[in-house]
Amino acid sequence: MVIPTYNRAEKVRRAVESVLAQTIRDLEVVVVDDGSSDDTALVLEQTFGKRIRYFTQPNQGASVARNRGIEEATGDWIAFLDSDDVWEAEKIECQLDALRRVGTECGACYTDVRFFNHSETRTMFELAESSYRHVGQIGVNGEALRLLVRPGGAGMVICLSSLLARKEVIREAGGFDRDLLYSQDSEFMFRLAMATPFCFVNRPLTGFDRSPAEDRHVGVSSVWNTREFFLQDSQLRLERLLRLTENQPAAVRDVVRGQLGAIHSGWVNCHLSRGQYGKARASAWLALRMTPSVNYAAKWLLTWMSPGLAVRTIRQRESKKASAFTV
Repeated sequence: MVIPTYNRAEKVRRAVESVLAQTIRDLEVVVVDDGSSDDTALVLEQTFGKRIRYFTQPNQGASVARNRGIEEATGDWIAFLDSDDVWEAEKIECQLDALRRVGTECGACYTDVRFFNHSETRTMFELAESSYRHVGQIGVNGEALRLLVRPGGAGMVICLSSLLARKEVIREAGGFDRDLLYSQDSEFMFRLAMATPFCFVNRPLTGFDRSPAEDRHVGVSSVWNTREFFLQDSQLRLERLLRLTENQPAAVRDVVRGQLGAIHSGWVNCHLSRGQYGKARASAWLALRMTPSVNYAAKWLLTWMSPGLAVRTIRQRESKKASAFTV
């Protein structure tokens, strides 16, 4: 299994401990240190010694670290665990059992997820029931592609830290895209879902850290929560998914186009707030082309006829959202 880490000496220690506590003992633990400046190397050496395989590299982001881990892994199956997350002791055993029971059609399996360092008591599957309802203790998810187009938030269904997949399928999918710094996990799993069906275990066997975002996103992705970073990263991911879905069902392609339209609409707001009206009009047109709708058409017309009114309208909507938002 592969754990990328950066400046999380104590958290990665807990993550590794949860792996070594698995009921399946024949596990290879590959930790890739993405240029930590804390005492990660010392903590791991003193705590685990040769029970893990430890590699280090300059800070280049989680995608590069995970790809290094995939290269170094020697087993037939690879699981991923972020260094601030943990597993329940039966996690891998339950997944291997599920994969045996569903047969050779599935080359990947994921589990339900429970949050910690957060007030939310519902599991990830429970939160995502409006997007997809997992029926039974195990099953095959026939809608993984659609669900992976829209990662994050309450609709998130498949978490990378819960994933187990055949190494040959992972390599066929091409590993993680190093150009993506925020949504690389879902983009990778989308390509993986194009190569193999996903099955699931309907038990919260993965613990997902929901500490404050500024504590979790560090290194090269530390600016992830700026609007421009999110829009750039999301646009790049969705444009690549759009190319990948040329031969996929129309329903999947429509979801990609809908999400890409929303990103272009987000760029409209960004450009308008800076007084860049020409760029705003161009982005509004792209949003309308991706997802023809009355709202996008009205937004495009406003950028031409009354940019000032468009700015005030956007500010009013953002103010209403902010006042209604509760953590």
